[in-house]
Amino acid sequence: MVLQYEGSAVRLLQALATEPLRPRTVEEGRQSAAVLIPREVRERLGIGESDLLAAKQSRLERANGSAAVVVAAVELCAEPLGHRRQEQHEVLRVGTRRWYWGEPGGVHRVSHWREILTTVGGVPARYTREIFHPDVVPVTRTSAEYPAVRRRLTVTPRASRAEEPAV
Repeated sequence: MVLQYEGSAVRLLQALATEPLRPRTVEEGRQSAAVLIPREVRERLGIGESDLLAAKQSRLERANGSAAVVVAAVELCAEPLGHRRQEQHEVLRVGTRRWYWGEPGGVHRVSHWREILTTVGGVPARYTREIFHPDVVPVTRTSAEYPAVRRRLTVTPRASRAEEPAV
């Protein structure tokens, strides 16, 4: 349910974790699109490899400070695009991967992840990648077992190099 949910999974995760989850920013800055966004998504949105984008990595933490979710969000527009009610969320891909959660022994655990594209009025606003701790979202299948995620939103690619979205 969490992996296919098209919106903020925070409330769902808090119910699964049975405790409040607090957001904490881990890192902020600008990086090239090639580092932040998969090629397929960049091509779909008309974003160049060398475009510098604002990115923020954060964690939703449990009361003991351990991470329940790692979230990497990349802003695709320089300006806010309106009220949040106009946002639409599209789950692009889901799967599993090994992730280090900072647990003793340096163990990398198989964890679910998902990628989301947020648009406002059909204009790409944010690309998000979420990785879920396996104690919060248990791993029940491998990446190969996930059906292809449908593509339903029509988005307008970004204008080349301009900070304004194409209209």
